[in-house]
Amino acid sequence: MNGKKGFHKLLRRAAALSVVAWTVGLTCGCAYQKEYNTVLKQGTVEQKYDFAVRAYDKQDYKKSINLFEELLPFFRGKDAVEGLLFNLAYSYFYDKDYYMASHYFRALARQFPNGEYVERATYMSAYCKTLESPDYRLDQTATQEAIKQLQLYINYYPDSRRADEVARLIAEMRQKLATKAFHIAKMYYRRNLYNAAGICYRNFLKDYPESPDRAEAMYLMIRSHYLYAKNSVASMQAERYRRVLDDYELFMRVYADSQYREDVEKLVAESRKHI
Repeated sequence: MNGKKGFHKLLRRAAALSVVAWTVGLTCGCAYQKEYNTVLKQGTVEQKYDFAVRAYDKQDYKKSINLFEELLPFFRGKDAVEGLLFNLAYSYFYDKDYYMASHYFRALARQFPNGEYVERATYMSAYCKTLESPDYRLDQTATQEAIKQLQLYINYYPDSRRADEVARLIAEMRQKLATKAFHIAKMYYRRNLYNAAGICYRNFLKDYPESPDRAEAMYLMIRSHYLYAKNSVASMQAERYRRVLDDYELFMRVYADSQYREDVEKLVAESRKHI
């Protein structure tokens, strides 16, 4: 019986301590928020900077962003702006606003080309663009910018310890562009727009020689050209069937052992009959 009473007593004490801790945390949180509001409205430049650094250290990135952004005009042209830009860029990065993070990392690298953060800032600007890169079905401006900036980083720092990682990111971004290009070509094909499909497949083969979809793309290019010729007016058919034969020569040099060979040879035989 005494043991049970002692256990319940311990439970009540633990609950009381938990309430005290919650109350203290709430009080501290309120005091912190109150201090932030005061500093934001009435604080000096030094007070705002000190609080911004504290907020950054506490991983309260929205507050550090607000204060660093407000302080930026006061630091322009001064050496201290390098550290401020560094902290501001990382605040945006940790807050998952990769567009703004990339912007400030790039600004840091450009304003301080001989600074201590230039290599890291150049990499982070490009890396943020890879994180900003959307699904392949959406606009790929950020993906193209990521490739451009990653390549720029490698050009500047070919011996960097990040070289392998950058090469991997470039390959990943290029594959996303290739996937988009391949699906655009297939969309034209499915809509019976065979001339447009053939052009898109040809551009795909030229732009993405490393793609694993090349054999299928070449097969669908030949098929697009065949169907375009078949559905053309009689006076244009012979010329357009010849394009199928031209594509066939390239196909046999590169993909003679592929699963598409039998279908391609049937298309070529039909094209020869019409020519």
